[in-house]
Parts: sequence; structure tokens; C-alpha cells
Amino acid sequence: MAFRQNPADPIPFFQSIWIPVLGLPRHEVKALYSQIYEWAEENRVKWPKIFAMATFSKGFIAFHGEMYEEALRYFNEAEKLFEQENDEDGVAICQSSYGGTYRTLGNLDLALKYLTSAFHRLHQTHAYPIFENVSSYALSSLYLELKNYERAIPSFQQCVNISVGYGNKNFEMLSYGSLGEAFHGCHQEEQALRYFDQALALGELAGNNNFYSRVLSDVGTFYLDQKNYEQAIRFHEQALQLREDLHLVGGAITNLQQLSRIYSLQGNPEAAIGALRRAMKLAEEIQVKPKLFQLHRMLSEIYEQQGQTELSYRHFKLFHQLSEEVNREDGAEKLKRSEMIFEAEQTKKENAIIKAQKVQIEKANIALQKTIDELTISKINRRAKTITTIIAVILFILEDALQHFAVAPHTHDSFLIALAANLALAFSIKPIEQMVEQYLLQRFVKIRKEYRVNTG
Repeated sequence: MAFRQNPADPIPFFQSIWIPVLGLPRHEVKALYSQIYEWAEENRVKWPKIFAMATFSKGFIAFHGEMYEEALRYFNEAEKLFEQENDEDGVAICQSSYGGTYRTLGNLDLALKYLTSAFHRLHQTHAYPIFENVSSYALSSLYLELKNYERAIPSFQQCVNISVGYGNKNFEMLSYGSLGEAFHGCHQEEQALRYFDQALALGELAGNNNFYSRVLSDVGTFYLDQKNYEQAIRFHEQALQLREDLHLVGGAITNLQQLSRIYSLQGNPEAAIGALRRAMKLAEEIQVKPKLFQLHRMLSEIYEQQGQTELSYRHFKLFHQLSEEVNREDGAEKLKRSEMIFEAEQTKKENAIIKAQKVQIEKANIALQKTIDELTISKINRRAKTITTIIAVILFILEDALQHFAVAPHTHDSFLIALAANLALAFSIKPIEQMVEQYLLQRFVKIRKEYRVNTG
């Protein structure tokens, strides 16, 4: 793997594979990231930032595999690891992913909170271009979902500029397509069509058929609303083909539902029933009950229009049965998701409390160490003064003895010599004190270092 050869800077490696690998089958993506994570875990002490990135990537892949509880767990782990490395940009990409996950789980308030915070940071530092793009697009899509077109339109236009700046044609294409949706929502159809055309023009260049199929579907729905059925059929069939090739079953079912509606509006019930039968087969393969009950309802309505009462009743009965099951399961799922979000937020709060406590402890330790150092230095100063006094007394005694026995018998100027000697001794006391103090300080530092090594 590329990161084994140059692990010093993991960002380019991870950013180069985050988005492209999503076009691979899920089991291959999971296997790839599992290998990366295992290697990073083995080398977490040597390269802690790579381990943080690998942990985040596990959450990123879990999210795209619709394993949201696992994704939140990994994002939380990664956030703590990035905090330990003082990497605020790493924390921001975790917040971006919290936002995306909460949006999927239906909590738009928390999604807005985290996406806004993440985008503000990432757009300021440009540390993670992919997630600057992701958070920008996700935030814009949230405005669109809330039908806040006044916020959505400039937000998507900003996302286009960011995508162009980084040469990211995938998000440029998606942003143009979403601008088409936003202007369509505002009933500005000419503007909408202009942006849809720009998105389609980028489709083949972008290279991501998953994203391109989404744009094709949106354009098909736009033409359906405009009652241009031929164009609507053309774009939904193109999207359907791409999604079938990529085994994107849910998306393929949506295209078949739209095609069935178009055929019904054209007065072609046989084609409409044929499309729904194809969709039913796909839905039964993956057992998606929400799709199944929608399909049964649509079939019931078409058979009723055809006067085939028995078939209409049969599908209506299945629709009613499945819709009740979905409502029960949906209630349980909503409760589970609420609990999941509560637990994730509770964990984040606990982490914040622990972090705040650590900061307080560190501050207290610093203050305590400062006090200890001041007391130690004061003690060293007193000891240095005591030692200096003893040395001065000894020197004065030695100087006096030297004057009395060696100098006085041989000269008449002994008084002047003694005065000069005493002055020299007096002026040397301060330098001697400084030398003693410096020695004691160096000895103290050495002892403390040895203690830290032995206890560390």
C-alpha cells in the first residue's frame, strides 16, 4: 500500500481514496479499510495521526454501508484521537460526518449544527478539500430539503466554486443538479433547466456513475413535472440502466416507479404494470417493505382503473398489510435511532466533561509545579547565601592569617594591602553566591530529570 512507503503525511493518501472507493462493491471497500486500520493500529504509537485517520475512515465506510451505530462509534473514537493530536481540522471532519449521519437519521437540528461548524472550520483552513466539499454540499442539501431556497441557492453556488477550485467534477455536477432542483422549487424553470444542462454536460467527465444517475433521475423528474413525457422517459431510462449496472437496487426501483407514472399518464397501462412488476421483483429480492407497499398501492390503483377489481383488491390488501408492518417497524426504528443519537451525544458530552476536567487538572498541576519551583528556587537561594557566607568567613580568616604571618613582617604598607584584600573579598562575594546558586540549580534539574526517567 502507498501509505506504507511514506506514512509521514497520510492526508493525501486518505483523501485520494475516500471518494473513489465508494464506487467499489461494499465488501471490497470494507476489506480494504480493514487492512489499513489493522496496519495503523499496529503503528499507532509511531504514527498516531495515521491511526486517527484510519479510525475515521472505518466510520466513513460504515456510514456508506448504512451501519450508522458503528459509524458514530468510530467517528467518536477518531474525534478523541484527533483532539489528542491537537488537530482541529481532524475534529472538523468528524463533525461533518456527525452532521451527515444525523441528517440520515432524521435529526435535522443536530445535522445543521454539526455541518455548519464543520464547514466553517474546513472552509477557513482548506486542510481537507474533500470534506470541505462534502460539508458544503451536505449543508446546502439540508437547506434544499427544508425548502429554504433563499439559503440553498447561494450555498450551492458556493459549493460549485469550491468544487471548481479543487477540480472536483463530481461535486460540481451534483451542485449544478441541485441548483436545478432549487430553481425548479422556486418555479424558475428556465434557470432550473440551465443548471440541469450544466450538470448533464459534466456527467461523463465526472466519472462517477452513481452521482450521474442521481442527476439523470432529477432531470427526468423535472421533465415529468413539465409534462414532457418523452424526455422524462429518456432520462429515467438512462438513470435506470446505470443503477442496474451498479446494483443500486433502491435507486433502480425509484426510476421504475417514475416510469410507471409516466406510462399511466400517457394512457399505457400495460407498460406501467410492466415497470411495476420489474420494480416488485427487485424490491422482493432485497425485502424493502416501504418500496413494496408503495408498489402494491400503485398496482392496485392501475388495476382499479382497468376494471380488474379482484387484482386491485389483492394488491390493496397487501398494501394495507405491509403499510401497517412498516408503520410498526418505523416506530421501533425511530425509537432506536433516537436512542442512538442520544447515546452518541451523551458520549460526546461525557468526553467534553472529561476533556474539561483534564484541562483543569493540567492547569492545577502547572500552578502547583510553578509554586514548587518558586519554593525550590527560594530554598536554593537561601542555601546559596548560607554557603556563600561560610565561604566568605573562611576566606576572611585565611586572608587575615595571610596578612598577619606573611605580609605584615615584611612591609610597612600592610594596612593598605589588607584594605585592598578585604575590598576584593567583599566584591567577590556576589559572584561566588551566583556560582553556588547556579551549581545548586543545575544539580536540582539533573536530579528531577533522573527522577522522571525512573518513574516514567
